[in-house]
Amino acid sequence: MAAASLAQGARPGDYEVGPGDVLKVIVIGQAEMTRDFAVDPEGMINFPHLGKVKAAQHTTLELERKITMLLASGNILKRPQVTVSVAEYGSQRVYVTGEVLRPGRYPLKADRTLLALLGDIGALGPNVGHEVLVVRPPATRGAAGGPAVPLNMTDAPEAATTPATTPGGSEAPAGETAAPPVAPAVSVPGLPFVAAGSEVFRISLLELQSGNPERNVTLHAGDTVYFPKASQVYVMGSVSRPGPYRFQEGMTVLQALTLAGGVTERGSQGRTKVVRIVDGKKVEKKVKATDLVLPEDTLVVPERFF
Repeated sequence: MAAASLAQGARPGDYEVGPGDVLKVIVIGQAEMTRDFAVDPEGMINFPHLGKVKAAQHTTLELERKITMLLASGNILKRPQVTVSVAEYGSQRVYVTGEVLRPGRYPLKADRTLLALLGDIGALGPNVGHEVLVVRPPATRGAAGGPAVPLNMTDAPEAATTPATTPGGSEAPAGETAAPPVAPAVSVPGLPFVAAGSEVFRISLLELQSGNPERNVTLHAGDTVYFPKASQVYVMGSVSRPGPYRFQEGMTVLQALTLAGGVTERGSQGRTKVVRIVDGKKVEKKVKATDLVLPEDTLVVPERFF
């Protein structure tokens, strides 16, 4: 499935602020008022000269107007110029699972992109595969927010990070509820509980980490980001070391045969065939040395006739 749209701007005016968010407030000409403010569990920010100001349940534009009005009406500033944007979407989280060292819940960064999330996750596991899957429940489609639907995350530990960017407290953020498992609408090995009607986006890790903008998808709250275990390619028949080998993106038949020690003297490389599952059915066909192999392919090198 194709990758999703590119990252949106970091300052959507209709975004509703929630506890855990970090807001970037700029007041022109006022250095002490221009900084990041964390929204506390009660939905408040502690603003200079104003004290506790309720930020939750306001959009960023509404909060701009509110702070502007409070500064002006309190005779603190004559003509305050205020802008509010979101530095970190702490109230909106995604669920990371699979072959990663720190699975758990992570807050969305300002640009909400998959590449930004990779930076938070840190080192991936040694058995991570060639792609990453983003599973999006139907409740989050077309919206930056929405009820979170954790998939296969019942026992996943929280991600460890600094207190300012805590990706997982023991309680789910306000408004987030876990949906019960339902009959899967899509088959995702390793994720047995997939909400009906979910979308699955498959993204090449190599292309993502290489900076391909088309692979840097915009994440939504409630998405599950799944890093599958590395796939295998099986090389059988007349090769020196038959057996399973780790699939690598762009791998050719010749490269797979080389990993298996090459074709033996009794082997017929020119008659190599691949056994592949297509639409649930086993298909066999002859392949050339330059053909690409796919995950879970089985290559079979037969013996020579003479």
